[in-house]
Amino acid sequence: MQSSWIFKVIVAGAGGVGKTAMITRYCTGKFEEGYKMTIGAGFHTKSETLDTSEEVKMQIWDFAGERRFRELLPDYCKGASGAFICFDITDYDTFRQIPEWLKIIRQKAGFIPIILMGMKWDLPNHETDYNTANDYAEQAKCNQCVFCSSKEDINIKESFQAMAKWLIYYATELENQ
Repeated sequence: MQSSWIFKVIVAGAGGVGKTAMITRYCTGKFEEGYKMTIGAGFHTKSETLDTSEEVKMQIWDFAGERRFRELLPDYCKGASGAFICFDITDYDTFRQIPEWLKIIRQKAGFIPIILMGMKWDLPNHETDYNTANDYAEQAKCNQCVFCSSKEDINIKESFQAMAKWLIYYATELENQ
């Protein structure tokens, strides 16, 4: 069994939902107020040692969520091994956009592991509840749904570790076919 892996992971979702904050929290352990809008895509890497002793290096592509950049996403999806689709649980419109992100990713990257991320769990006035999001994730054949907070560091590292395990599982299944 392979003990060292490298995977390309894309992070997509509407503008302002907290994608960059999530990636920054995961990669640096820090949270900053007032991120600037991502132009095109940002790129980060992070290595993780799993509880299985396997080493996983994720090349994380932070995709801009504004509509004007959306036509670029298909090119970034090529060769992706996994994806996070993020939405802001305090803004239902961002949840409504998930099918569009899912369609682009699945058309260009195939049937890869996808984790649906409900962002900004620390804020009040939730417009999307967990059961609604989780039901959608199951119906859309996403691997799981997680509510998280980059500010409070809730479910960030755990979500990336879960993604790493899904990536290894899918890669191992492909090798065995």
